[in-house]
Parts: sequence; structure tokens; C-alpha cells
Amino acid sequence: MTTSPKPTGCNPWASNSDSDLPLDLEIPTMTETQRTLTFIGVAAASLVVALFAAPSAPKAPKEFDLVGKEFYPDFTDPSAAKQLQVIAYNPDTAGARVFGVEYKDGLWRIPSRHNYPADGKDRLAKCAASLIGLERAAVAGYRESEHPEFEVVDPFDETSESLKRGQRITLKDEGGQVLADYIVGKAVPNRTGYYYVRRPDEKVTYTAKFQLDLSTKFADWIEPDLLKVDSFKLTGIEIDNYSIDTDRGRIIDRDRSRLSRKNSSDPWKLEGLDEATEEVNQDEVRKLVDGLDNLKIVGVRPKPANLRRSLQLDEGITLDQSTALDLGMKGFLFARGEGGAQQMVAKEGEVVARTDQGVQYQLFFGDVFTGTEEEIEFGFTKTDDKPTEDGEKAADGGDNADKDKKPEGLKKSRYLFVTVAFDPAALGEKPTEPAKPEAPEEPSEKPAERSADSPADAILLENVGPWAEYNAAKSAYDLALAGFESAKSKYESDLKAYDDKVKAGEKLVKELNARFADWYYVISGDSFENLRQGRASLVKPKSQTPGADDAKSPLPGLNLPQ
Repeated sequence: MTTSPKPTGCNPWASNSDSDLPLDLEIPTMTETQRTLTFIGVAAASLVVALFAAPSAPKAPKEFDLVGKEFYPDFTDPSAAKQLQVIAYNPDTAGARVFGVEYKDGLWRIPSRHNYPADGKDRLAKCAASLIGLERAAVAGYRESEHPEFEVVDPFDETSESLKRGQRITLKDEGGQVLADYIVGKAVPNRTGYYYVRRPDEKVTYTAKFQLDLSTKFADWIEPDLLKVDSFKLTGIEIDNYSIDTDRGRIIDRDRSRLSRKNSSDPWKLEGLDEATEEVNQDEVRKLVDGLDNLKIVGVRPKPANLRRSLQLDEGITLDQSTALDLGMKGFLFARGEGGAQQMVAKEGEVVARTDQGVQYQLFFGDVFTGTEEEIEFGFTKTDDKPTEDGEKAADGGDNADKDKKPEGLKKSRYLFVTVAFDPAALGEKPTEPAKPEAPEEPSEKPAERSADSPADAILLENVGPWAEYNAAKSAYDLALAGFESAKSKYESDLKAYDDKVKAGEKLVKELNARFADWYYVISGDSFENLRQGRASLVKPKSQTPGADDAKSPLPGLNLPQ
């Protein structure tokens, strides 16, 4: 009987019973080493697959590459800066405050303040130097939506509704090329000297450390000494308080106070003082003198072209309708004085100050002006003003805006009109040339022609009669001539000194008039009060000499009549 083999399936080693296995066949087995190597291979393969399959690690944003680098590495020379513009946002008024300084046609001027001359060279150089080398310290934010958080929204950004805007500072060279342009935000918390900063052409905000030497106050960029008068040179002050009858065009209720002194070491004297019962209040006079010496302006307004021209040519004031209207709006009018002649007057009176240089300042005090600091500096702006391409904000200089809609923080100021004249009398009397003495005439008869019995008689004849008179006159003449030569030498020296003073005084007056001709000035309310003195404040009761009353009383116990 034949037996058929049993199927084994897929496994060649498989069988239905162990008895079917060949007895001499070896079954291979994995050693521990093989097993370990297999596991290592599988793990390595898995790692390779994972490395290729897994996403790559994120790279650092390119903005981080700029950390530690300067915002404007090419800006290295502070003297190259010839234009500065600062734009600051005022959340109270929802408007931008613009201040600028530029060097043009050989002069520093403030374009945002009617092109008023600026004393800006050194200050701008300091500001520029503080912005050179400004580095990005760290990244604060990447997105534009974060700008309000850091207060670096462009102050002129019309698309943003945020009030948390930064201060934009732009420096340009003489050709208008940008040297540096920053938007500076709030200070970084807990990091002294650090601020949030970004470039206007970048969305990323960085932190940066800097100490900015910058002021946007008009008064900090101009010549601080308006009158250029030294208090010790003042020799006369006249305060003229009056009222104006506008219907008749006349000055009424005039009250004048005239102060004078010969030199700075003398006390001030007041004309019309009752010296028996009154004395000058030197403290108030000192306040007045200091007010003139330290008079500073807080704002300016340009005068009309016709008025500027006539003042520059020293032709006085040529009055036309537009000039009269402009003057009247500032509180300056024309009225008839004591002599009946037309003269310019001011609603709040005048002060005349004279110096020993022959300079006579005449200060006219006009209307009060109330406004914000910016409005005081250059006037009210038009309600529809919009920034120009360069970011400047136009101002019409007019003062007819609606004053009832002013924000809080208003200040009072006063219009000031200044003229200057030369007064040679303030220099003292002009030296007088001494008169040369006349030589005496010799007697017609010579002594030798006289008859004399002896030489002694001849000598005697020279000392009597006409010759005696001549010799005496000749001796006196010789002495007078010597005195004349000395006096003439002194006169020539004094005259030269006097003429030099005249030339210096006239030169100073010309310079001052050229400076004052173009502008109405605005002074603070405090400055006005210091200058607005009167007899009531300049005079006080005469103080009693200690013991004076006791000296007039009889000694006690003597029973003398009182």
C-alpha cells in the first residue's frame, strides 16, 4: 500500500507530526548578537526615515539679524545735519505739533514759526550727535498692530485711530536727503534710558538706548536776549500809562513815571518825588530793570510787508488801510499826543528805556493773547489745515479763530512792538574844543630905542611902562598856551572817544531796528507785569531814621515842655 505525502503549506519545515521530520536536519536559530544587530539596524533606519520625514527646524527671523546694528550706519557726521523736523502728537487736541529748524541761504530759520531766525547751529549739532550710532538693542514686536502698544504709531498716520502715537524725528542734509528718521515711542519698562523705536519705513519695533538732546520749545531755539541791553548800562526809564479815547483819537488819563541815574553805582531817582515823605522803592525798580535786561519772547507774528519795509528803511510807519487794520488787531493804534501830532500808541501803554550807549528803546504793549503754547508761539491755525508733503503744518498767523473751543491749559501773553532810536544826549555833552589864547602884542617902541644914561637904566625901562605890561602878559600867555596844548590833547582824545561811542551806538541801533522791523513779539504775562510798573509801586513812604523820634523828645525826668 502506497502512502501519499501530506501537504505542508507555505512552510517547508511544517508537518503534521514531528515523526515526519528528517532526523538529520538542523533548524537554524538567531544568536543574541544577531538579534542585537538587527535591532540596531532597524532603529538606525527608523531614525533616518524620521529625519527626512520630520519638518525642518524654524529659522530665526531676519529682523533678529539687525539686532546690535545701527538704524542709520551711514550717518556719522553731525555737522551734515542742516534740517530738523520734530512731529509730536497731542492727544488732547487730536492734532500733530510740528517744529522744524533749517539752514538755508546762509541763515538758520524756523520754518514752522514763520521762518523766524534761529540760533540753531550748536543746538542742532548736539541733537544730531545724540542720534548718531543709535543701535537696535532688541526686537520688541513684528506687527503693525503692535504699534499702539509701544506708542510708535506715526503721528501723521491718517489710517490709524489710535491716540498712542510716537514722536517723529527727522534729520536731513542741506540737499534734503534723509540722514536719520525715527519714530520714538514710550520708555521701556524697568530699563532706564531705553525706548521703543522704529524706522517709519519698517513695521518692526525695536528697543534702543539713547539720550536725546532735543527741545521743541520755540524759546530754546532763538536768541534769548531780545533787547540786548545790560542792566548796568541803563540810565533812564520812562513808564507811560494812559488810556485812549478811540472816538476822538486822543490820549487821555496819562500817568508818567520818569526814573534816572547818572551811572550804575548811583541809586535811581524818581521825578516829582516828595523827598520829605517819600522814597523810591528800589526793590520794585530792580524788578523793572531785571525785566528789561532779561526780556524774553515766547512767540512771534510777521508784520505786514509795507510796515516791514518802512521800518527797515527807518522811515517811520507808513500807514495804509491794511497796515492800520493789522496793527489794530494787535492792540496798536494811532492817536494825537500832547502836541497834537499823530503818533502810534498802545492799549496797555509804553516803556522807554535809555542806555549810556545812546540807545533808546520804546516798548509798546498791545492786546492780550490767550492760547496754547503752540498758538502763542505762532498764532492760531486754520481749522482745515492739513500737513504738507514735508510734514509742515501751515499757519495763517491770524488770531480770529473761535476762542470758545479752546482746550484746557491756556496761557495769557501780550503783544509787544519794539522800536529803537539813537539819542546822543545819553552819551553826555559833546566835548568842546578849548579856545587858543591870543599872544599879546609887543610895544611899538623897542627898549633899546629909548634913551638911557646907563645899562641899569635900560633894564629899568624894560620893567616899567608898556614893556612891563607886555612882559607880564607874555608870561601869562605862555602859561595859558601850555594849558591850551594840554587841554587840546585831552579834547582830541575825548572827542575821539565820543565819536566812537556815537558810531557804536548808531551801529547798534541800526542792527536792532533791522531785527525788530519784521516782527510783532509775544511776551509772557509775567514779563508784562514786571514791566508794567507805576508810581504806586515805585514809591513808598520814607522810612524813619532809627532814633530820630527819640532825638526830638525831651529827656525824661526834666519836666521840660513837650
